[in-house]
Amino acid sequence: MPGHTTRVGGPGFGGLGSDVWVMRSDGTQRTNLTRGGELEENFHAYWSPDGQHIVWTALSWNSASGGNGKSDVRVARFESDGPDGPRLAGEHVVRPGKGHWYETQWWAPDGSGFLYTETTDTAINPELHFCRLRDPDHGSCRRVRLTRDPAWDEQAIFTPDMSRILFMSSCNLAGAHNDRAHVATLLDLPASYDYAIVLGVFSDSFLQPVLQQATDLYEMTLRWNRSRTLFKPGPIQRLTRSGTDAWVIPEFAWDPSGQRLLWTQNKLLPSRRVDQACVARRIRADYVRRLKGVRSLGEIPFTLADEMREQAVDLLRSPRSFAYQGPGCGGDDPAQPGWEQATVIGHYLHWSPARAARTPGWYARM
Repeated sequence: MPGHTTRVGGPGFGGLGSDVWVMRSDGTQRTNLTRGGELEENFHAYWSPDGQHIVWTALSWNSASGGNGKSDVRVARFESDGPDGPRLAGEHVVRPGKGHWYETQWWAPDGSGFLYTETTDTAINPELHFCRLRDPDHGSCRRVRLTRDPAWDEQAIFTPDMSRILFMSSCNLAGAHNDRAHVATLLDLPASYDYAIVLGVFSDSFLQPVLQQATDLYEMTLRWNRSRTLFKPGPIQRLTRSGTDAWVIPEFAWDPSGQRLLWTQNKLLPSRRVDQACVARRIRADYVRRLKGVRSLGEIPFTLADEMREQAVDLLRSPRSFAYQGPGCGGDDPAQPGWEQATVIGHYLHWSPARAARTPGWYARM
């Protein structure tokens, strides 16, 4: 961010004003590798396993230099001994700027490509993909789509043996983002407009306390061909259930042994956060109570269908204007500052039916 006058968000946030930097392990020789101009952003950079290339996401709103806000995915070769110090060479676009929202993730351990998120099918629907690169110095992605759900699928990493992919997702959790994704699907709003939508949706979904979207970790088993040169997505299992307690899991990484995961999860204080799942349960319980009392034709609540639609519309309004529902679902003191954080080391256990029977719902030991 140094050197930029206009800044939105922070490093890795996907706003504006960040660049990709490199430094020695002792903190010296800090070098800006991307040198973006005003109203430009370079973020979420990852090393290839051999340390020879990096991948990152770039976008520009600088119309004077041709920017239109549509992000793309780039790969370049890292040279540590350039004439003026470390530099990137052979920078080229491997996924084009077509209005979809991108975020780059970890490389495959064998260097054959990298994982990335791209909004797909309809707007506000970040799906996980793999970019297979025959030559990291040339050409574009051979795409493999991995997820298909109206949820936020992101922050993905291979297991060291490449038999599975672990990723973060908002699926199966009530919240503002999943509501937006369902609305975009209902309206069949194209993903090509996400460059102008997703930042505001992200802010409403994750950075404010009302109906905030939680996430969990999931595991996908890969189906390889016999020669183990190509794979397809396979079964998906849920690894954590901290999302039901409102935790948001952001980036995570392996320890050197490839057996433990490390992440720092966050959540807003219950006194600030209004829990959408709790609100939905209360609404459902009220409807069930009223319907259980129906014993005759004259007791049928004919207005119930309209009431259900109106309350569903209320849940889909801007979270910032959502009416407080009373005690019991959080939000009792929205002015209360602060949030909770917890750094977690999870010992990763490959999923199996027998193991799941012993530890129901948990495949990562905390």
